[in-house]
Amino acid sequence: MRTIVTILFSLVVVYNLGSCKKVDTTYRNYENHLAEFNGSALKYLQGQTGQYDSMLLALDRIQGLKDTLDSKRITLFAVSNKSFDLMLQNVNNARADSLPIMPPLSIRTMNQAVLDSFLCRYILRGQYFSDDYRQSGDGLTLPSVKYGYNMAAQYIGTNASGFIGGGPREVKFSDPKNSIFVRYWVSVNTITTDIKAQNGVVNVLPPGHDFGFGDDFVRALNRR
Repeated sequence: MRTIVTILFSLVVVYNLGSCKKVDTTYRNYENHLAEFNGSALKYLQGQTGQYDSMLLALDRIQGLKDTLDSKRITLFAVSNKSFDLMLQNVNNARADSLPIMPPLSIRTMNQAVLDSFLCRYILRGQYFSDDYRQSGDGLTLPSVKYGYNMAAQYIGTNASGFIGGGPREVKFSDPKNSIFVRYWVSVNTITTDIKAQNGVVNVLPPGHDFGFGDDFVRALNRR
């Protein structure tokens, strides 16, 4: 009887050790693979069919910006078609509610200077990967192209179960609104980071992001 109990106990121990080892290996083996794109940041946008048509249209309207994405050292936060759709909906709802009513706008018809100043906020000078933000707990303040408008980027390491910092990498991208007080900032988390293009780094923003970071863009476009 004692022999049988000993054997059963040994089997249970071996099974549990094997199970734990399997689970732990799964999370330890999680790696954040750095994606590489064989082309410029501009070519990346152009190659994602049906994803960035609106951003490319906006870039077409601003002299020199497409060249910047094609040849300059930059970090790009890519904005999807749905984000531009959300922005246009908010802009045109405000215009419809104004007195007198203002006609609707499109990317082709909106004020070029306003579009330029806000579009540039998604294109930062220099190349920065998530590890660069990770070195500072508070993140980095980085100037945009052309206007040097300060944006903020902070590393957010998500956790896989049982492995701290082992989940997908995210970057919190913020418009500080020229304020040192974080409560006034408007932020969005990336859904993909660290796509290495030939001339820069591409990060992808979620489709629910409102291009322009909120009311400031709406007010700037609808100013009489």
